Amino acid sequence: MNLLANAGRCIAPRGAFLQVNAVQRRWRTHPKGGRHGPQFNHMPTEVKLEWPPKDRSQLFLLPDSKRLMCVTHGWYYPDGLTGKANKKMSAILCIASKHIHNIRDSLTAAEVRQLWALEPQIRAQFKACEAQLEQDIAHDVSLEHVCK
Repeated sequence: MNLLANAGRCIAPRGAFLQVNAVQRRWRTHPKGGRHGPQFNHMPTEVKLEWPPKDRSQLFLLPDSKRLMCVTHGWYYPDGLTGKANKKMSAILCIASKHIHNIRDSLTAAEVRQLWALEPQIRAQFKACEAQLEQDIAHDVSLEHVCK
């Protein structure tokens, strides 16, 4: 058998042959989701609404974050079971981002009432944080800051 003697002879140079195979295989080896994998950008919400809303209240602008707020009609599923039989229509407070106007959060009327009920506790926590702020700033200054 003279197979081993003829094994070194090749029509194309060896490097070119390997490069062609690498180019052909490159896209076949990627998984079905793509080379870089999922991005997890879509976050489903429990409260649904039409966006942009066709029927909404006046827009309100939050002073510091410049986010938009409006009240519109929406729906949610109280039992978690989807379908027309379980769909409950409600007034929804919607909070949108400042530049792109994407929905950031949606609150039902019951959730807004619960937020109002928590107002004294939230104010007390804000006061406690503001009282602690001076100590935190002084502690932060005492720490060694190193740029790497």
